[in-house]
Amino acid sequence: MPEGSKQAAILIATSFQAMNRAAEGRRDTLVSDATVMILFAGFYLEATLNYIAEATGNAPTMVKLLKKPFPGLQDKLGWFYNSFVAKKKASTRKQLYQWGIEAKLRRKFPGFAELYKFRNDISHGRINKCAASLQTANRLRNNAKSIVAALYTITSKTGHPVSRIPTYQEAIAHFTNVNPTARCS
Repeated sequence: MPEGSKQAAILIATSFQAMNRAAEGRRDTLVSDATVMILFAGFYLEATLNYIAEATGNAPTMVKLLKKPFPGLQDKLGWFYNSFVAKKKASTRKQLYQWGIEAKLRRKFPGFAELYKFRNDISHGRINKCAASLQTANRLRNNAKSIVAALYTITSKTGHPVSRIPTYQEAIAHFTNVNPTARCS
């Protein structure tokens, strides 16, 4: 399936590949495979938010609202909600949180709270127990995919249709056709 960006295509494909490994039923690799599955689904969600901000021309507005050059996942989803869903718009990050954006995100995007907590736990060096269950990992991965689908539907309904063009094969070709001595960036 095409995704919005090459990054998003690779991230959700990485999650898919881990899901297939986890489905093999090996208990000795379940935690690792499920961790990759969930974590990369969260990264996929964030890459999609990045892409939507850029594709709609709103990336500078997002940074201005959040007053952060590199906002986190919840802040980006909060910006999205404020920009495309909320009837009353917050003008600052502080106001966004004062108006209860966390609760709004959890109502509008089921599974986001668990996915966000999992992602943050891993980024702070803590293994989250959700990785011990293939059923939970599948649910969280599906939640991320559902949230992404909702983001595209919402942007389309608000007059900001965002295309989903690159496929996994196109994304891989883009990233594998680079100079092998190039620096990482």
